[in-house]
Amino acid sequence: MKKILLSSLLVLSTSLFAAPKETKMLPIFTQGYCAAPTVALMGGYGKYSGANNGTAMYGIELGFACPVFQIKDLEINQVLSLVHSDKDGLETNTLEMNPRIMFDLNNKTKFGFGPGLGVIFAESNGKKDEVFGLNFGASLNYQISSDMFIGIESRYQWAGDAQFAAGTKTNMNNSRTMIKVGTSF
Repeated sequence: MKKILLSSLLVLSTSLFAAPKETKMLPIFTQGYCAAPTVALMGGYGKYSGANNGTAMYGIELGFACPVFQIKDLEINQVLSLVHSDKDGLETNTLEMNPRIMFDLNNKTKFGFGPGLGVIFAESNGKKDEVFGLNFGASLNYQISSDMFIGIESRYQWAGDAQFAAGTKTNMNNSRTMIKVGTSF
């Protein structure tokens, strides 16, 4: 699985840095930068590798035009998300930063994919632990109106093991599929 992630990151970085000289680094500091913010509520289903069953998950997502780099004719969105789950004594709050490249499928539908970084704040039996993870996901968004959209996203996260008791580790790798409803500003 690490090979898949590394291969994906290599392809992504090659496509970004092999682009024409129309790449802007830190466009957030340039005149005319438009953040194009979005906010979405998410709900869906996910499963931690260390858990017996899957669980309902919900959260919020904040997106905006990438403030780190822009490439002409390529839409890169930066998404911050907070996702919560609580089942069978394992409660998690996952904070992630997920940049994604978006492609127009038609005038109302966009497909996107990209890697991400996250931290899982986990609690079980009164014990807490934080683990870091790398993830990769894909999303599909449909523009209902000029300022409203719906979407679906699937993501897999490779994470460290959480330790809630001495000598006991819980595998925190996880997958999830979420439906979202959002607005653009």
